[in-house]
Amino acid sequence: MTAYTHTILRMKESSKRFLSVKQTDSWQTSSLMFLTTDGAVRLDMEGIRYELNAKDSVLIRSGIDVMVQSLSSEQVVIYTVTFDQFTLAQDAQNELVYKVNHDNLPDNGEVVKGSAVLFSYIKQIQTSQIIQEQAKWLEEIMFIFRKQSKPYNEKVHYSINMILQYMAEHYDQKLTRKDLAHKMGFHESYFSTFFKQSMGMSVTEYIAQIRIDEAKKRLLQTDDQIQIIARQVGYADSLYFSRKFRQKTGRTPSQFRMNRRPERIAAFQFVGSLVAIGIEPVCIDEETDLHSDILKEHLASSLVINEHTPDDVFKSLQLDVIIVPNYYYSKPTLIKRLEQIAPVLVLPYAGHHAVQDVLSIGRLLGRENEANDWVKRFEQHSQQARNTLSSFREKGETVAIYEMRGHDKVYMWSYEARGAFYLYETLGLKPPKAILEEVLLPNQHTVIPLERLGEYEADHMFFIVSDQYGWYKQMDKRMEESDVLRQLSAVKNGTFYPVKLEEFRFDEGERALLLMDRFVSQLTQQAYPTIVHM
Repeated sequence: MTAYTHTILRMKESSKRFLSVKQTDSWQTSSLMFLTTDGAVRLDMEGIRYELNAKDSVLIRSGIDVMVQSLSSEQVVIYTVTFDQFTLAQDAQNELVYKVNHDNLPDNGEVVKGSAVLFSYIKQIQTSQIIQEQAKWLEEIMFIFRKQSKPYNEKVHYSINMILQYMAEHYDQKLTRKDLAHKMGFHESYFSTFFKQSMGMSVTEYIAQIRIDEAKKRLLQTDDQIQIIARQVGYADSLYFSRKFRQKTGRTPSQFRMNRRPERIAAFQFVGSLVAIGIEPVCIDEETDLHSDILKEHLASSLVINEHTPDDVFKSLQLDVIIVPNYYYSKPTLIKRLEQIAPVLVLPYAGHHAVQDVLSIGRLLGRENEANDWVKRFEQHSQQARNTLSSFREKGETVAIYEMRGHDKVYMWSYEARGAFYLYETLGLKPPKAILEEVLLPNQHTVIPLERLGEYEADHMFFIVSDQYGWYKQMDKRMEESDVLRQLSAVKNGTFYPVKLEEFRFDEGERALLLMDRFVSQLTQQAYPTIVHM
């Protein structure tokens, strides 16, 4: 008796897309797709942005709107292969019936980083005209994706974060590559390679960078002598520290210290905290601009820039300081370039209360009085909001905030994102038991498939969706198509509140006040009428 395979991969078509410098292309996938590139590109789909480098590969599901933009200084080639997966549905004596089935595949957007083998396979399948060879290549590609994509990325992300956290807490001590490798359980030579691949610079370079960046803060916030600051950040020799500082920044520590109340500021993030202390940035990056709808009136005059804005444009702005988040440490070339334009301050991103952020940035930029005034306003505003919701809290109804990503993933945020801290703690609102126990008490973001949303539903549900990709405007259609959403009590009761990611992504400084206003308005039905889709 002949044995037949239960799963078949069948190629539909392959293509090359040639992108010139900064050129974009967009399409909607009609089938499953493997995509790889020979240069740096930015990929946008389902409200998520991916930055791919040469030989990175990604799996894209069917029916996904894709936009890709070249980030390279020369032409980039995008290689794609579309295919379908068939599974055996019926095995009769004289008939085999296969049907399209996309179950048990890697998730949309799963990436394999820097695999020359995978890059080669996706390119080679384009030249094959024989169905059996195409199937063989597809099976090899799928095997690599199943083996390397999600588990590999999660392990790398977790490991590098542990290393960076340890270095941030011990930068003032003697740190050697050997000791760091030992503490993290790596072989020394592998640790060096792994770190440089992850961060774009060596361990030694990174330690020097975070020490210099900490010294900058102390130079601006204190009157301590330079030799004292040198010791505080891990340099026993103040002359060596000064040489290293100038090498990194193009300025001596004394020169850097002279501008303690900058006026013309470029902000790659942190605009909510800047607005809180009365600063309208001269320019902001496009990612921050995209997610600052709630602050539009405060940023009307801010020029929108990005990492590829020419140096002469930056220099024409006559900037006093450039502020970037610490995840830019993985972009050392950009930081070095920005340092040649104006002094750069690297600040920790996320994880802090708005009051802490505003006080910290106020001290750094010589606006302590403005920061203290804002803190008083925050306290008064918070108390007023709690008073407004007193009768609501007495009812004991639960409230929660969620975010939809992709077609079937729901994110539930802990205290450190999307205004969750101000919803649960500042306003004192009651979360559902499952979210309290699984998300808030362990303070850990949680992702669930959409089909399990009912297990975590609240009486009042703030549901974040992206407006940029049309999801906010398409909520009617999504509600019609989703049995899970239609069956939620909040939907039936008119207490399901779609809100825009472009307003809720960040929650620092002035944003926190505006988000609390939005929560109060929805829960008391004072303004921003709910968009309930039945």
